[in-house]
Amino acid sequence: MDVDDLRAGVLRTPWHLDAPMPWVDPRDVGDVAAARLLAADWTGRQVQGVHGPADLTWHEVAEVVSTATGHPVRAERISDDDLRAGLTAVGLTGRQVEAVVGMAAGLRDLEPADPRTVLTTTPTTLAAWAHEHLRPLLAA
Repeated sequence: MDVDDLRAGVLRTPWHLDAPMPWVDPRDVGDVAAARLLAADWTGRQVQGVHGPADLTWHEVAEVVSTATGHPVRAERISDDDLRAGLTAVGLTGRQVEAVVGMAAGLRDLEPADPRTVLTTTPTTLAAWAHEHLRPLLAA
């Protein structure tokens, strides 16, 4: 995320603003991975979906971030070329930039392989994560 853009009140993304997607706290991903590794029956390779507690559109994300941080932001869709320019401006190499742009393009219409279930739904809300991590950054 670009903290300067958030301070300016804009949450920029190359994804469709009205398409819901899962939002997962990275710590929850780590907790799921650790639980899998520590399971007595773990062997070989296993796939585990992680979906966060809710699928949110970028408009909903902007509202959640605004409320959690006390700093109003709005969602704005950007082009792949704008994404490239932003990533280049922060120092990523050409290969890194293309990897991120390619990932973004590939995720635009992604249907999760694992459906949302009790097992794939992680607990931390975007609001809790934003309050803990973004609020201090935007207050500074």
